Order: sequence, then structure tokens, then C-alpha cells
Amino acid sequence: MAEFELTDEQEAVLEHDFALHARILAGPGTGKSTTLVALISQLLQGKKKAPRARLLTFTRAATAELAEKLSKHPAALVERPSTIHSFAISVLLRNTGAGDLPRPLRIADDWEYANVVRPTLARRAGVHQRRLDRLVRELAANWESLRRERDPEIKAKERARFMGAWREHRGVYGYTLLAELPNALRGALRDHPALKGLNYDALIVDEYQDLNACDLEVLRLLAERGCSIIGAGDDEQSIYSFRKAAPEGILRFLDDYPGAADYPLSVTQRCAKRIVEWANYVIVGDPDRDPKRPVLTSAASTPDGEVALLAFSGEGGEARGVGALVENLVVEEEVPPNEILVLLRGDYGGLFSRPIKRDIESRGIEVSDPDEVDRMLENPDNRWLLEVLRLLVYQNESIAWASLLLMTDGIGPAFIDYVYDRARRKRIGFGRKLLDLHAGGLPDAPHGSGPRARALIDTILPWLGSNAVPDDIPGGGWGAWIVSLAGTGLLPEPTDELQALFKELDSLAEPAQDLGRYLGQIQPLGKDLAMARSDGVRVMTMTGAKGLTVQAAILVALEDNIIPRPDVDLGEERRLLYVAMTRARTFLFGTWARRRTGPTARSGAADIGLRHHTQFLDGGPVASEDGPTFLRRRWG
Repeated sequence: MAEFELTDEQEAVLEHDFALHARILAGPGTGKSTTLVALISQLLQGKKKAPRARLLTFTRAATAELAEKLSKHPAALVERPSTIHSFAISVLLRNTGAGDLPRPLRIADDWEYANVVRPTLARRAGVHQRRLDRLVRELAANWESLRRERDPEIKAKERARFMGAWREHRGVYGYTLLAELPNALRGALRDHPALKGLNYDALIVDEYQDLNACDLEVLRLLAERGCSIIGAGDDEQSIYSFRKAAPEGILRFLDDYPGAADYPLSVTQRCAKRIVEWANYVIVGDPDRDPKRPVLTSAASTPDGEVALLAFSGEGGEARGVGALVENLVVEEEVPPNEILVLLRGDYGGLFSRPIKRDIESRGIEVSDPDEVDRMLENPDNRWLLEVLRLLVYQNESIAWASLLLMTDGIGPAFIDYVYDRARRKRIGFGRKLLDLHAGGLPDAPHGSGPRARALIDTILPWLGSNAVPDDIPGGGWGAWIVSLAGTGLLPEPTDELQALFKELDSLAEPAQDLGRYLGQIQPLGKDLAMARSDGVRVMTMTGAKGLTVQAAILVALEDNIIPRPDVDLGEERRLLYVAMTRARTFLFGTWARRRTGPTARSGAADIGLRHHTQFLDGGPVASEDGPTFLRRRWG
């Protein structure tokens, strides 16, 4: 039985027949994820042979709690929840040769992409790195939308050269782009009817509205193999158009899967009544919304809550006002700092967040660091440790060798290109060619770098030869094993922060996960954990806050031309604001500046002069009022 009081809508979901497809259309805070766990538990009750199910989520940090709940049923054959991308990796790894990707499967982390993949590919394609980003985005859009995407600013000759360079480069360095994975799985499902590891009775997909055309096609192909699809989500929270996700996917579910059951969840257990009223005004204002569709409603037991829209004279006053709001919430209302979100539409270069963070910290209140994991993995000792471990998994690992070379004084891009040029001619990997050249004395190496590269390789190869990766996961987990191996000889001791992260990852590791897969999870899973388990006030973008719930949210810079931005889809901008507003349980404040003259003056549009709060709030239940006056009246 479920461990929470069910609404009538949730009771209906728990009666669902596992063999049928179903859509669960669930608004923010309506208990969607908890209901999914209860559904699985209910379906397994009393079954002689438990159906085999898999739960896919879009937030890695949520998988641990879900997995723990699912494991309580002794007959449950439910695998650990995972993301779509992790699911694709697990299937492709079990089916060697499927997916047409370089082997072994390797995803570069952010540091490796920024320091190895991006600059070397840009040089080979003959473009600036920012231009390369545009070409890669167009390439990813083709996979995600399953149609020919063409950026009008990219010329045909430039595109053709890039595609040739990318295919060659990917083969030499042996990497796969993250956006490739669902498309590779789609190809494998289409071409190979006997793939291993797909004998599921049901696939339960959370955040269904965030699927793109490729993801949806993957589910359709799985359904053709006899797997029922249970999709849960909310088209009104679809905000990922940058990866070609669109609300139409969940809206047409009943057409895609004829005979599917349909379950609404419309009673929010999260948001206070005034927050719901304000957020509903925003989303109902969409002229394309079905007027017959029910709106989000508050549970009878929820409090009224507090909301306000506050105007400040400029960006400096706004930053001080946000700091004062945070201080009063912490001191007067006893809201823990980690229960406060400060949300921004965008924050390029920290233009908006930097002065706000400074003001909050000046009041003695901790602000969380959203880039904590990135900085941890940029630490030279930690980076060196991880790249050497990659070589312990696979000695010819190209990205790891290139990373270690670039971290060595006196070795730069000229030496990297020297090895690359010879590798591409032989059509072999960078790592393999590097070791071949080393065996031959590194002939014709760029002046000065050859001896340094030789010394590096001569240090690493003996260590690799005297150490080996265990065949099975060590008793304490891969992280504990790494820590026991580090600190002597070639491997530096990881920082305290990385050791703490290893400990958390060991508790979340997938069964039978090898060391290579574990290393690939450090950054994405670590970033999700850091965001979900912060000790301080979190200052982040509205998009980054998806899936979070807090006691208080402060939405900053709610002005026209910032939200909505010029020349963007108004529907998605409206949904983004709706998502941001519904993160809060009790307190919701919006702020805006009447004029911007500092670093944020050009945000949205240049020379805009006097500003106005976002059109999405015009005529709504909350009128704008002067921020300093509100703060004096409310808290003195």
C-alpha cells in the first residue's frame, strides 16, 4: 500500500492494468513521481510472476530514492531508474556492434570537451570555436528532430567540411556526443530485432513532455516489441525546445497509443493557494491552451501562502532587495537557506547572479556554488587521477592521453596536431598512434615537446603494467577502491570533496557497472546531486530549477524583453515562468527593475529606456508595488 494519503485521481492511477499503455497528465506538485512508485508497488502486489518494468527519469539525482522504494517489494524485477541517455548506453553496451558508434563507448566530460574535443575539432574543421558550437548544434538537431535541420547562417561548403572533419575526428579520438545516444539506440532497435536486455513488460517514463522526436520513436519501437508505455508528465511544463522537445508529444499520446488509459493529476500537494492562483493566471493566458482543460488546484489543507511583485529603481536596488528578501526569510520566517531559490531567465557571464550573490553573502548567508562539481573536476590532481584511471580501463584511450599531454608543461597544441595528423593518415586512434610513435622514438616531434612527451609516457606505462582493474565491483564500491589506490606513486590523492562524491556515487552505482561507466557518471550525477542537496541559497536559471521544490522562490528580472525574450516562442517562455513559479510551496516573490544602466542594461534589447514588468503578469491577481516600501512595511 502507498505510504501517503491518496487523492481520488491518484487512486484511479493505482487501478491501472499494467498490460495497457497509459498517460498520466500531471501538473506541478501533484505527486506524480510518488504516484508512479506507488503504482509499481501496487501492480506487483500478490503477483506470482512479477512483471519486469523500468522507470526512466530526467533527473539523475532522483534515481536513488526511487530505486530504494522500488526494491522493497521482494518479487520486484524493477531495474534502477535511469535517464534516457543512460538507458541508451546500457543497451548499446550489452549489444556489441549496435549503434554504429566508436568503441569502447566514450562520452567526454565538460573539461575534456572544452580542452580536447572542441579546440582540436575546430582546428581540423578550420572554424572558430564559437562557429563550431553552431555547427554542432545543427548536427544534434538533426538527430533530435529526425528531420533535416538547416541553420540558414551556415553555408553548404562550410557544413560539408565540418561533417567530414567531425567524422574523421570522432574516429581518431573515439568519442560519442551525448546527443547521438538516443538516435543510436533508435537505429539499433530498427535494425536488430534480437537485442539483449529489452524484455520489459512495461516502461514507465517520467517527464514525458521533455521527449523529442527521436526519444518518442525509441519508445514506439520498444512498444512494438510488446512493452507497454506509461508516460507521465505535463505539456505545460515543456521547456526544452533547445533539444527539440515539444509539448505535442504528450498531447498526442492517446493517438500514438490507441486504447491507452488517461489519468489526470490536477491537485497540487506542493503550492500554497495564492501561488497556484498566480501561476494559473500565467498559464491560462496562453491563447493556444484548450479552454476546456482543468487548471491546477490546491489541496484543501494547503495554506494561503504569500506572493508579491516588487519593483526597484535599478539593478543595484534589485540586488539589494533580493538580498533583503533572503535575509528576512531566513531570520524572520525561519526558512533554511537551502529552501530558497533565486531564479533568473538567463545569466550569461554571471551578469545577474554576481551582484545578488555578493549581497546575500554580505549578510552572512551561505550561497551554494552551482559550479562546485565542475571546479572539483578541473582541479589538476583530480583531473590527472581520472585520466590515468581511464588508461587503466583502456590503455589506448585517446582523450585520456591527449588530456594528460595537455596538462604537461611544455606540450601544447602543436604536439597534439603532430600525433593527430599521423593517426588520421593511418585511420587509427590517437592513443594507439601516440604509443606507436613513442615506440619509434617520436620522430619529427615538434621541437622541445618530444622529450617531455616521452618522459610522460615512460612514467605512465610501467604503472599501467603493474596495476589492473578488478573483474568485479570491489566490496566498498569503485570510489572506495580508487581512494585506496590513490595517494602513492603516479596517482595523486583526490581532494576531500571528490572523495565525498565518490562515497555518494558508490551508494548509487548501477548493478554490474564497470569502472569505465562509473567514471562516466562522476560529472553528470555529481552535478545533479550538488543541485539537489545544497546547503545554501541556490541562485540559478529557471531552466536549471526544473524538478526542484523549495519553501521560497524569488524570481528576478521579470521584465519584458527578458521574459519573454525577443523573437522567441511565447508559449515556451510562458511555460518557463509557470515552471519557475510552481517551485515554491509557501513564498513566491517576483522582482523587476524600472531601468537598467549597469552590466545588465543591454539584456533583452539595447537602449530600452524605462522598463515594464513582463506582459505575462499584466492584469493578474498580483499588482506590482514598490520593493523598498514593501520590505519596510512587511518586516520593518
